[in-house]
Amino acid sequence: MAKSTKTYKDLDSTERIILECEEVKNLLLSKNAAYGDAVHQPGPLFNIDPVLGIQARINDKLRRIQNTGITDKTEDSVTDLIGYLIHLKIALKKRNPGT
Repeated sequence: MAKSTKTYKDLDSTERIILECEEVKNLLLSKNAAYGDAVHQPGPLFNIDPVLGIQARINDKLRRIQNTGITDKTEDSVTDLIGYLIHLKIALKKRNPGT
């Protein structure tokens, strides 16, 4: 099957959603493997609840966006924020499996 030659501009919204979700998924899986699932574990130095740790990271990303705006240099903060929100959803479900 030939690879599509569409540019991002040529994609429709459905294709863009799929592409963006795949990028976030790949980033999350890569970082999770590299960091040994650290975001869902208490820290080695400080016994911080994973939910609180994730919330702190989300707060840091939001503060960076608030302080500097969204530019080419901070666009990665948006992707990181999406990733941390997914991690937060996972951590909350781990904490309360019935929800």
